[in-house]
Amino acid sequence: MPARLAHWGYPLSVGLLLGLLQTGLFLQLTFLLSSAFGTYLLITLCWLLGSGIGAGFAARSRRNTRIFLLLALLAYAACALLLTASPFNTRLWPLYGALVLAAGVYPGVFFACMASVYKVRTLFLMENNGFILGLALGAVASMVAGRGALWALPLALAALIALAREPGRPTDRRSSQQE
Repeated sequence: MPARLAHWGYPLSVGLLLGLLQTGLFLQLTFLLSSAFGTYLLITLCWLLGSGIGAGFAARSRRNTRIFLLLALLAYAACALLLTASPFNTRLWPLYGALVLAAGVYPGVFFACMASVYKVRTLFLMENNGFILGLALGAVASMVAGRGALWALPLALAALIALAREPGRPTDRRSSQQE
């Protein structure tokens, strides 16, 4: 039973992390760059473009997804630090777009790698439910605990994901075939 729970919990926790990252990007860019529609569009389009690149790259690569998780966290941190150092500097839009794109590579890699482990509907159901929880948790946590929550929650959850055994790895073949 614990192996089955971990098998289902992995895409749920990744979805939760992705929701937290997107909420954090949205809130920080909206508060410290611009609250115009262009900010929302920047985040959405660059994240989706990064996901497409990640899915295409992962289809040809056998790299560990933890590398891309680290890339997403570094891009997220760089975006937050740059916003702190230079708030409301709209000349940095292209750099913010590149950082959001880099953060968006991880979800594409995740979906491409996990597609062979889970049924597509199961993968999307679990990740999407986690994503919605992440959106809500990020919004509420930032209201209650401030901007620090937008740093602490993604880092803590990413550490747990990085420490977890990824379903579908050679040491976990038997449980991945149960799906």
